[in-house]
Parts: sequence; C-alpha cells; structure tokens
Amino acid sequence: MGTKDDGPQNGGEIIKPDFERAIKVITNDLNPLLEKSAKVRGDQAAGWKVIEDDCHCNKKAAKHFHALMRMDPELRDDYFRTLRGLLDVSGLGISRDLVDEAEGKEASPVIPVVDKSRPELATVN
Repeated sequence: MGTKDDGPQNGGEIIKPDFERAIKVITNDLNPLLEKSAKVRGDQAAGWKVIEDDCHCNKKAAKHFHALMRMDPELRDDYFRTLRGLLDVSGLGISRDLVDEAEGKEASPVIPVVDKSRPELATVN
C-alpha cells in the first residue's frame, strides 16, 4: 500500500523557498497595506481620544458599543440576552450613586428593550 508524501521528514520532496517572490509580495502588497492601516489606526486613535477626553465617555465601553453596532442583529440579541442573564445571576449591576438618590431616580434597565426595525430592501440597478 502506498504512503502519502507528507514532507521531507518522511523522504518527500523538499520545496525550495522562493525568496524573491516573497520579497516582491512584502514590498508590493503588504507594505502599502501596512502604511494605509497605520494611518487608519492613527485616525481611529484620534477618534477614540475625542470620545474619551471631549465626550467624557468610557473608551472601553464605547469600543464595545462600536462592536455591537456592527454585529448582526440576531447575534447581538443573543449577546444581550446572555449578558443580561449573567448580570442577573451574578448580582452585578450599576450602583446607585448620590446624584440618583438626590434626584429620586429609579435605576434604568442595563439593556433597553426596543422594537425591531423593519428590514430595508436594497435597490438594484
């Protein structure tokens, strides 16, 4: 019975590395992407800094919110239900602060319940 050639460790073919092509891919394909992504990362960092310093929002919470905005609605609903269940069972939640007590506010739900929006149909040309 024949054996499968699974590389040089079992007497298989040793393929010579193509260093020239690798350098071309790095130079022509990867470097421009890295330069673009560095600029994008810089732009993103500036945006997050505005959210943190000027808007006075918790940056980590804003990043989680940003991820939730991009999430599929069904996955997001499942995520929220799981998070809410974990919060309920663990006893974690928002602590009532002095401002809430002074204003007589009741704690609002951690995750608001909203009506589903109707899906929009895409226009095809």
